[in-house]
Amino acid sequence: MIWHCIRLTRQEYESGEVDIIRGSFRAAYISRNGPQGMALFGVWSDDGRNYLVYATPATERHFRPILDAYSATQEDPPRSRQQLEYLCGDEDGGNVLVG
Repeated sequence: MIWHCIRLTRQEYESGEVDIIRGSFRAAYISRNGPQGMALFGVWSDDGRNYLVYATPATERHFRPILDAYSATQEDPPRSRQQLEYLCGDEDGGNVLVG
């Protein structure tokens, strides 16, 4: 299953960009009656330079304009869920992760 990843610099993160993404996501999630599996998670990159915002596969069709606006990349599922911070949406959306 393909996930999408938005990379934010530390400066973008500290200036509140993740809150803007989360707010946009929440509006889309609510307006579509909370689709099952639609969720956002976040984690700092291994080198600590970027905050990675991961969108579950179910997010794509409901959140495409924002993914495009942030030049999200398609990626394999992120690391295990224990390392991810839940940001918004269906809390069970990350259950497709292994580990």
